[in-house]
Amino acid sequence: MAPYHSTKLIISRSELVAIAETREREARVLLKENQYAGAMFLAGCALECYLKAAVCSTLGLEGLPGVFKTHDLEALLLYSGFRADLEAQAAVNASFFQVVETWGADGREALLYAEPSPFSKQKARRFMECLVGERAGVIPWLQSQISKRQGRE
Repeated sequence: MAPYHSTKLIISRSELVAIAETREREARVLLKENQYAGAMFLAGCALECYLKAAVCSTLGLEGLPGVFKTHDLEALLLYSGFRADLEAQAAVNASFFQVVETWGADGREALLYAEPSPFSKQKARRFMECLVGERAGVIPWLQSQISKRQGRE
C-alpha cells in the first residue's frame, strides 16, 4: 500500500473562496426561509472555507494540502496566521469564539444531524451576525485580512 501524502493539494484557494461565497449566500436564503439549522450549518461551512483559503494564503500555496482537512475553526485560525490579529480586535474575537462555541464540541454534528427544532430564529440570527455582521462579523474581517495579505504577496 502506498503511503498517504497529506501534502497533496485537495482544492484550490480560488475554489475555496468561491465555495465560501456560495455557502454564505445559501445560508442567508435559508435564514429568510426560517431554516435555522441549515442556515447556521452553511454559514459555519463558509467560515471554514475562508479560513482554509487564509491558510493557503499564509503558506503561499495555490491549494489546500490534505493535512488541513479539518473542521476545527480554532486550529484553522492558528494555521492561518491571523490569531494575534483577531485577538487584537475584541468585538470580532468575541464573535469568533461565539461561533466556535456553537460550531465546535459536537455543535457542527448537531447542526448537521439533529432535529432542527432546537435552533431558534434568535440563535440563528445571532450566529449569522457573528459571522457576517458589519460591525464585528468574522467573515468580513477575515476577507479584509486575506486581501491585505494578498496585496503584500
